[in-house]
Amino acid sequence: MIFLFYNHFTLSFICFQKFNIYFIILLALDGWTGPHGNSIWAFMLITSSRKEYLLRLEDLSSERHTSQYLSTVIEEIIVKVGIEKFVAIISDNAANVAGARRIISQNHPSILNIRCIAHCINLISSDIVKINQVKILVKYANIITKFFKNSAIGVALLKKAIEIKNIQGGGLKTYVETRWTTIYECTSSIWRLKDALQHVFFKSIKSQLLFLR
Repeated sequence: MIFLFYNHFTLSFICFQKFNIYFIILLALDGWTGPHGNSIWAFMLITSSRKEYLLRLEDLSSERHTSQYLSTVIEEIIVKVGIEKFVAIISDNAANVAGARRIISQNHPSILNIRCIAHCINLISSDIVKINQVKILVKYANIITKFFKNSAIGVALLKKAIEIKNIQGGGLKTYVETRWTTIYECTSSIWRLKDALQHVFFKSIKSQLLFLR
């Protein structure tokens, strides 16, 4: 049974009957700035069966996001669900959020303080892209993908070449700085489509030579 509450820009999904005592629950949280400058925070529950529940989506713009304040919000959530059902709290490592995790773990020793591994990988990949050789590689990879994204003829030729070469996995992927996984997707898509890209290149060269005759 799901109860929906809406009050003072707070959207909460409390699944009381879902969260029985045998469930092992992780609390994951993150905040971001909305399109209108609002400070939006999401609190997710992740169960041992890998199910995810949005427990609270809240506008915290009117409050200072200190570790103490965030820990108070988190405390309210875990008490409502049941402290004994939680095994860990997970977030990125921003100073205020890390401090809030620390406070919760100190108050409740059975709840582990865990830093988000995805955020760690994000930071590592961001540092890797700053290496000059990698920066050049990503730059040229993006030039290739953007050329085909902006050329209708190029897209058609590449699509045909992919069919001829029977290459699976889709087309070229573009690197976007704010999405760290696209570094891999962009470079690997070019390598995966190497034969198709070479096919388009040599076909284009051949067409130009025939035109010059």
